[in-house]
Amino acid sequence: MRKIHISNEAKRDAEVAFGTSFRRVAPVYKTASGSTGKNERRLKATMATTDAALLATYGEGLTDALVSGDPEVDMERLGLKLEGLKKVFITHDQKVAYGVSLNEHVYLPDGTEKEVRPESATTANIALEGVPLRWTGKLIPKSKALRMFMFKKSYQVQHVNGLTYDFLFDMAKKLAEADAMMLITAGAKGNEPLVMSNGGTPYRAFLEGRVQGDSYALILRLTNLELKEIPTN
Repeated sequence: MRKIHISNEAKRDAEVAFGTSFRRVAPVYKTASGSTGKNERRLKATMATTDAALLATYGEGLTDALVSGDPEVDMERLGLKLEGLKKVFITHDQKVAYGVSLNEHVYLPDGTEKEVRPESATTANIALEGVPLRWTGKLIPKSKALRMFMFKKSYQVQHVNGLTYDFLFDMAKKLAEADAMMLITAGAKGNEPLVMSNGGTPYRAFLEGRVQGDSYALILRLTNLELKEIPTN
């Protein structure tokens, strides 16, 4: 379980735990003979057999070359087992690039590009001392939230002792009675999205509460995609 620093409606805060209790059962793949399969990385193509390289080599004669031979297949290397791989960036002429700077492309709902900006490095902000996640008071009905956002990740917020049990149970009860989700924010001014880990994606976050007797579930829903209708005119 990881730690998260969160505040409630009364601006009282506590450091609690969060994680996921759901575990997806891993599929088991079998061969035609009934033996268990295994995953391996094998070489599919080389720099000389990519589509761009073949087109640059053969030009308009690429079709004839593919019919008469197998230029897209490196007979000596195809199928080699790969281990210890590292990710690199390459230039347009298939050379290893150094000193790479990444840009972020922002698009409008209609698919047109709005802007290009340098990619910014993000820092985790969910467990900062003295800067708890803020209970904003902005409630959105569950039915509306499910139509407005696509939630990509969900975590269960859990207590670590008796005091934090009461703290979280009260939050879950208020949300359950309102049948709504609560927007929570990060940062000293309470206007920043949540970043779960260093270098992670910024997410808009909502809390959902469920209560049954003395049991509760306080669920942290994360989204970075808002659903909007496409204009018809």
